Amino acid sequence: MPIDNVLKLYSESIRSPYLHYGFWDNPEAVDLENITLNEMVAAQGRYIEHLASFIPDDVKTILDVGAGIGGNSSYLLSKGYSVEALSPDEYQEGVFAEKYNGEVKFHRTKFEDFNPEKQYDLVLESESACYIQIEPGWQTAKETIRDGGYLLASDYFLHHNDGSGDWHIKASHDEKTYMEKAEEYGFKLIREYDQTDNTMPTLDGAKAFMERFIYPTIDFTSNYMNKNHPFVLKVIKKAFDKKVNDKIKQLSLMDSDEFRKYKRYMIFLFQKVN
Repeated sequence: MPIDNVLKLYSESIRSPYLHYGFWDNPEAVDLENITLNEMVAAQGRYIEHLASFIPDDVKTILDVGAGIGGNSSYLLSKGYSVEALSPDEYQEGVFAEKYNGEVKFHRTKFEDFNPEKQYDLVLESESACYIQIEPGWQTAKETIRDGGYLLASDYFLHHNDGSGDWHIKASHDEKTYMEKAEEYGFKLIREYDQTDNTMPTLDGAKAFMERFIYPTIDFTSNYMNKNHPFVLKVIKKAFDKKVNDKIKQLSLMDSDEFRKYKRYMIFLFQKVN
């Protein structure tokens, strides 16, 4: 499995132990023009604190699916849980090996392909549910979670599809289908929480950063190259224009109004009932 280089860049640039959206207690009070990196990292800490409050009292063993670089696992370990991690990413495996020196068992595989040697009290899918195929994912969950155990999913889900092919539609599971399949595979929804408003300042802050720093830098570089090295710029544009334009279109994912139009950021706690 190749390394997720975007993930590596993110973790090394933001220098946070977490790779998820933050949680903002009072999102309406956030000053987006002056938001700091430290505030973003602090919000990420609040995210796992809030998410962990949904873990039932009878949970002792947790499988952290899509474990990132170990932030959630470290938090759960500090709360006394027995934690194992799972991800198909080679870079994440290396991070876990260095951080935990084998104390946290790491399963390098897709969740759909996971063959559990034991069952867990809870499977945690923190911003990884959208990467897991719905039916194979629920089938693996059924095999991985003990009777009466839980699946805790925190992710964005599609609630409106207008057929436009917008990136928001492509990047998440249909919420209705996800819930129907959960029931079909023997999982009952016992708690839910809509945290869309609490996560949107992360998107708004990232968009403000792009508009303030990244776009002006790109414009300056393009103008400089056009003036001093027009042939080189022409070659670069010919080679990369389509890829760049596709990436620019994906930046719509940072528009919180567009996010709300198509998606909800939800916490779902399911219990395996049969």
